[in-house]
Amino acid sequence: MLEEWIRGDQNSNKKELRDFKKWSRYLLAIIICLGLLALIWPMGKNQPSSVDIKSAPGSVEQAQDRLGAELENILAQIEGAGQVKVCITLSSNGIKSYASNTRNETRETLEQDRSGGDRKIREENLNSDVAVSAGEALLVEEKAPKISGVLVVAEGADNAAVKERLTDATAVLLNIHPYQVRVVPGKEE
Repeated sequence: MLEEWIRGDQNSNKKELRDFKKWSRYLLAIIICLGLLALIWPMGKNQPSSVDIKSAPGSVEQAQDRLGAELENILAQIEGAGQVKVCITLSSNGIKSYASNTRNETRETLEQDRSGGDRKIREENLNSDVAVSAGEALLVEEKAPKISGVLVVAEGADNAAVKERLTDATAVLLNIHPYQVRVVPGKEE
């Protein structure tokens, strides 16, 4: 009976040891996952601050209208043009480039195994955040919207010479090709 008790105790010890090994593997896997998560998780300092990149609503339309009004005033000064109306078509809204803070980290590791094999690991980390000044994004460059075409309606456009002068003046003022300008006669009021 004593022998059975001892043998039974040994079996329970083996079972407890197996259970401990099984749980220790799970525990080790959980600890490794938490460690990797801690390495990957962004730190409080590196979190990008909330930045308002403001673009005024309707600013493109306002610029288009303002440019059209200025062009109308100038073209109306051309001899024989009469009253002039202008419509400008834009093909893009323009481009705004903002300054950014860029951090590039490179880490190289050379590992050698027991059989003489080498393994080289190269890890690159590139972080880029928008630069901020006084709570607003720092604008570096702003390109004007691209003009795709202009329609000029003028009272004096029946005359070929006036039509040519209006076309040339519009092309020169807006720095576009003459084929992007269409001049048509308007009705006299």
